[in-house]
Amino acid sequence: MKELELLVCSDLHGSKTAADVVSNAAASGRYDAVVICGDFTTFGSTEYVRALLRRLKIRVLAVPGNCDVPDTVAVLEEFEASVHNLVVEFEGRKFFGFGGGLPTKSGMPFEVEEDLMERSLRAIAVHGGVMVTHVPAYGFNDHMRFGRMGGSQGVLRVVNEFKPVLALSGHIHEARGRALTAETVFVNPGPAKNGSYASVRLGDGVEVDFHDVHRQRTHPISF
Repeated sequence: MKELELLVCSDLHGSKTAADVVSNAAASGRYDAVVICGDFTTFGSTEYVRALLRRLKIRVLAVPGNCDVPDTVAVLEEFEASVHNLVVEFEGRKFFGFGGGLPTKSGMPFEVEEDLMERSLRAIAVHGGVMVTHVPAYGFNDHMRFGRMGGSQGVLRVVNEFKPVLALSGHIHEARGRALTAETVFVNPGPAKNGSYASVRLGDGVEVDFHDVHRQRTHPISF
């Protein structure tokens, strides 16, 4: 199976900085595809999504986030970039995903009940595939301020059952990082609005580099 180099980002929140960072990195020639784990905007227009997708000249695989309007899914589908509630094969790897966030008191534009999110993911999940969600699996890259965890138990159950080789998510800005079980590497690239993204090399193993554009440094981590 071909080794893949993925540019992974999340939580752009309508930022020009984020669009520039992701577009410039994607244009480097290093990557096979860009994976976007949602929150293109904050209750914003789909025009930001369209403009970003037009700038990206390589394959994009993406899900919406809880702050994205539902029409974002149609835009992703128009650009053949959606993995929301879909399985997409790319270079011999199967990507499956589900976007949106869990219900909150704030009433974000794209919220999904956890049982629906779990059932939808399970219906499309592929053993050993690459899972793309906005909300992380509970206990993995989901620690919030004051020690609370913001991940999904339902997503975790899907991970435990189908054991994806890679689980990509965002949503919890302060939980940027990677974690792993025996079968799965979990990656939260951090908020692109702050100049953060990750490079993931997927081959016989998984290698992760975290990039901070504003700090001009990277953090390589290999497994």
